[in-house]
Amino acid sequence: MWEAIKAFLRSWGLVILATAIGLFVAFRFVSPAPPDTLRLAVSTDPQSAYTQTVAAYARALEQEHFKVERVPTQGSVDNLRLLREGRVDLALVQGGVPSRDNAAGLVTMGQVFFEPAWVFIRNQPEGARPVQALRGKRVAVGPEGSGTRVLALALLEANGLRADAIEPVPLAGNEAAEALAAGTIEAAIFVSAVPTDAINRLIRTEGVNLLNFGSRAEAYAANLPYLHPVRLPNAALSLAEDLPRGDVTMMAPAASLLARKDLNPQVAALMMRILRDTHRQRTLFSPEGRFPNGQNNEVPLQEDAQRFYEKGPSFLQSYLPFWVAVAVDRLWVLIIPLVTLLLPLARFAPSIYTWQMERQLYRVYHKVRQVDEESKAGLSMRTIAKLDALEKEASELKLPDSYADRIYGLRRHIAWLRRRKEEPA
Repeated sequence: MWEAIKAFLRSWGLVILATAIGLFVAFRFVSPAPPDTLRLAVSTDPQSAYTQTVAAYARALEQEHFKVERVPTQGSVDNLRLLREGRVDLALVQGGVPSRDNAAGLVTMGQVFFEPAWVFIRNQPEGARPVQALRGKRVAVGPEGSGTRVLALALLEANGLRADAIEPVPLAGNEAAEALAAGTIEAAIFVSAVPTDAINRLIRTEGVNLLNFGSRAEAYAANLPYLHPVRLPNAALSLAEDLPRGDVTMMAPAASLLARKDLNPQVAALMMRILRDTHRQRTLFSPEGRFPNGQNNEVPLQEDAQRFYEKGPSFLQSYLPFWVAVAVDRLWVLIIPLVTLLLPLARFAPSIYTWQMERQLYRVYHKVRQVDEESKAGLSMRTIAKLDALEKEASELKLPDSYADRIYGLRRHIAWLRRRKEEPA
């Protein structure tokens, strides 16, 4: 067995070595391997849909043996800054926040869910226009750096109320709900894909109403193109309490997963599979299959994401474990140059094998010829010793069975030389 292995290595060793060197050189020029650590921006609010979504992403990535680093942020504006600075690799960003100026060098993996604006206003006099009645009033618009503040100010400005026309209060969550219930502010705006404790509290608070955008929804969408009308069905928050009482039309931006342009393509392909598995189900505001999608993006769509939306997941990542698919995909581009290298080398392999085998025979034959030349005057003790040594060397040659006749032929020639030199002249 060992002799067969050595024979194989003698003939194909050069081919294997040349192939390994070619792979090493070419591998340096294919797409880089995915990093072993990914940094995700995560909200500090445990009830946030962003927090829950990032947790789902992290679990999926950890199952593929990535180390996930969670970087706490204050919201979408902060997320964009961290992406631009290269401090995170992936971040959820609210629609309407990215712009040509603040999203340069970034790409999107697509929209992943709607997050409506929940606008709660204290009761207004009959016939009053609720938003216009907020002029000069205190309104909770969320903290600096949050997507809530960006959307709240945009909605107010669309109604002619600039930031200086109201008194913006940087409250969010339960603090904003408590202030509105206590009457210390006139309105509170939340942006959330799911009802939070603050929203559930206010929907049950006497004297506070959830704004129904109703017939003005299309006008909002025309003025703020990143907004989509969505419907909160009657009793969707509580069948037992019939909350809300009647359908409510809300305006919702779509959250998108953003990344830097230099995101590793293998990671991008994996993230698309994770997005599909995480977001394709039905939600309160979208039917099954609505997300993820590559529509109406405010920043360019990442190349692998675009390919996913057009053709679906790649064959390799559909049927192979991630890291196996990565290795195969990276090596795939090497097939043509490798075949070009291997074909001529393979043609020489049999000749190399034959040369390796016959070289051992020729080495002994060369010594036999030298002994023949040295012993023209007849055998001496030195010559006999050399012939004995050659006989032993010939018998110990390690060659495949296919060369047995050549070995025995060599030994016969040595014996013939011995007899010829022993015969009297």
